[in-house]
Amino acid sequence: MDSRSRRRTGSRKDHRRMARRRHRHDDESRVMADHGPEAGGGAMSTSRGLTLLVLLVLVLGGAAIAVEKDALRTPSGCRAAEGAKASHHGYADRIAHEKTGIELILVKPGKFIMGASKYRSNDLAHPVTLKRAYYMARTEVTNAQFRRFMKANPDYDGRADVDPDDDLYLRHLRGKSIMSPDDDFPVVWVSWNNARAFCRWAGLKLPTETQWEYACRAGTSTLYYYGDDRKAFHDYGWAHAGRDSENYYTHPVAAKLPNAWGFHDMLGNVWEWVEDDWQENFVGAPNDDTARIIDDAFTKVVRGGSWGNNTAPHNVGCSARYNSAPTNACPEFGFRVVLQIDGP
Repeated sequence: MDSRSRRRTGSRKDHRRMARRRHRHDDESRVMADHGPEAGGGAMSTSRGLTLLVLLVLVLGGAAIAVEKDALRTPSGCRAAEGAKASHHGYADRIAHEKTGIELILVKPGKFIMGASKYRSNDLAHPVTLKRAYYMARTEVTNAQFRRFMKANPDYDGRADVDPDDDLYLRHLRGKSIMSPDDDFPVVWVSWNNARAFCRWAGLKLPTETQWEYACRAGTSTLYYYGDDRKAFHDYGWAHAGRDSENYYTHPVAAKLPNAWGFHDMLGNVWEWVEDDWQENFVGAPNDDTARIIDDAFTKVVRGGSWGNNTAPHNVGCSARYNSAPTNACPEFGFRVVLQIDGP
């Protein structure tokens, strides 16, 4: 076959292919005309529908996420902490207090056995019921957080709230103590009066003794909030093993493992002031979240032990308690705060 024949043959094949394409196009056109786009353009229509459905799901999903985040309830002056989730009555399980920068964790109402009579006869174990939820600080109040108070209240004379015979107020922040003045260390050299002054400024409170122990135990009934093994204490708290030990000072907050509810350093590091007046035993003590107030009391309660104690349960266990004058400030005393919420 010569080249002219091949060209003619190729041309006839091309014409036949083009004719078949026109025929199919005409058939599809007739279907579209008879039944509309759903019949002839089903694949394209389905694709568009799926695309619109995906977009709708994404938009609504994003809206749902936004609504869930916006729906978190928080007390006035607070915002939901990063990653917070809805908890009791829609309140965020973690919040950030804007004035102080303190992070607080929601503690739900509940019941527990307070005290440890099997270890100390004075700590009469007794049932307590807390009917109201509250927030408690994740850590002890730090130097940085207390400095906010000092900066906002330059006229506040903290020395007047400490025993006037001693120059004890914030010695570590004035270069008169070996305790660290660094931002992430717990504030010390603060009296109960100093702690209360901070709370009044911040719109917060000291915990009651029942609130403190309930949050410390975090659902446990053991000597320590992690169990009964004294040897494991140093994984969870700071307490000394002699004056040459690295533990014989305050340490940065949250450097050890927390309890089951997320609270750090409730055992060791520093004793923590609470609201209650001191009585040696729990006879007649409140069985709810109220503080024990005694008209002729001379001292206030501190809880949890400090770096200056050894690791015995009566020193740094969940039921560890001591007392001191509200005007006393020392390198072993600090505090953490609570925020009561409205409703149950």
